[in-house]
Amino acid sequence: MINFDKAYILGLFVGGGTISNGTFIIKLPFKKWGMDPKIMNKIAIDILTKICEKFQKNYRFSVAYEIGNSIWSIKPLGLPDLSELINDLKILNLPTEGFLLNSVDLSKAQLELKGIATESFLTGIFDTRASLTPSHRRFTNEAPVVSIEIPGSTKNFHFVVQICSWLTDLGSTTDQILFNHPCQHSSADPTYKGWKKGFKIRFLVKSFLAKHSFALQAKAIDIKKLEKLQERDAQEPCRIRQIRKPSPVCIHEDINSEDLPIEVRNKLFFHYFHFCGVLGCKHAPIEELRKLTDKYPDYIFVLPRTEKGTELEMKSAFDDISKKYFPDKVIENQAISIKEILRKENYRDYLELEQGIAYLFSEKLNGKRHSGSKDGIIKRNLSKRVKLFKAVGSDKLPILIINERNERAFIVSSLKSELNKGLIKMKIQRNDLSINISS
Repeated sequence: MINFDKAYILGLFVGGGTISNGTFIIKLPFKKWGMDPKIMNKIAIDILTKICEKFQKNYRFSVAYEIGNSIWSIKPLGLPDLSELINDLKILNLPTEGFLLNSVDLSKAQLELKGIATESFLTGIFDTRASLTPSHRRFTNEAPVVSIEIPGSTKNFHFVVQICSWLTDLGSTTDQILFNHPCQHSSADPTYKGWKKGFKIRFLVKSFLAKHSFALQAKAIDIKKLEKLQERDAQEPCRIRQIRKPSPVCIHEDINSEDLPIEVRNKLFFHYFHFCGVLGCKHAPIEELRKLTDKYPDYIFVLPRTEKGTELEMKSAFDDISKKYFPDKVIENQAISIKEILRKENYRDYLELEQGIAYLFSEKLNGKRHSGSKDGIIKRNLSKRVKLFKAVGSDKLPILIINERNERAFIVSSLKSELNKGLIKMKIQRNDLSINISS
């Protein structure tokens, strides 16, 4: 029988456990809590009392902890008999080898666990995967968030949907999900390499605390502090939530990557609910998603929405685009001020134009993003001149803009160009909610 103590331990394994060669390790991987000496002491006490006691009482062996590279690791003492633990994992149809999150399926656990055992199991997952850093918020400090963080390396989209759906069944309201997919982490730049940022399931703190908790004191104390900051209300339940008009997405060069499971590979997604709907979550707002996908040509850049890099990189990329899509056009270049560019009617349909200009002149960069106020950067540099490359006699084809002073450059396209519209017809097929890219 899976009692509530065992359920908690199995939750720890699901969230951070690896089983190999007759032993295991459970990692509490977040730097974002536990480095304060007082909090470190609380975590150590919890592991040596609560967690160790549960292992000893239920599986008749002890565990200890180690700290290294900002990671807390729970390990068994010696080489204990894991047969009962393995059998309990099998009862819930959970993996018994390797990093469990890579292949875990919660279907059986959701059917078998009841009452307090359910909450204990989920608490084990929260203690290993939930992050409470103040940077997790819905835009302002008055909307603090609990973020359940799952490594992108797991490729386990179904686990993300399963646990979010389960928590919704139990009465929580998801604030937002970030899926490990370029449509969410690199919707504008088709060549951005840093899109593999993992999965994040986010709940406003009060919505989380209404139904759930942590066993580890450090997290329990921190979340109570965050609760006092919250002034924003939770969002509507997923099934009845309206979807605001999304920003269009580009076709990323990794859209067919093997780092993506087949269910989401070579597909475009316009909203986090779009993933939920395609992956079969019963809480997804299906009618809202149908309205969205009915208008799919309005949300797709086949040409780069924007692409940023060095002058040499962008010249090469622009040359490739022009040779592929408009080889008969003559390319001209001109020196032009930022003020002149922004005044021209022809460039008002280039969605990312101002973002690109801010990139050219930002004193500091965050990756390929400008740092500081976009409008402030542009205002300070209106008189500065850049070099602009465009096809002669065309209004909405991609353009290249270069700041020769720092050798930064960007390419930007118009969603409304006839070329982009034609490429959508050639390359995109819709199948109900799925927006598929042809090979």
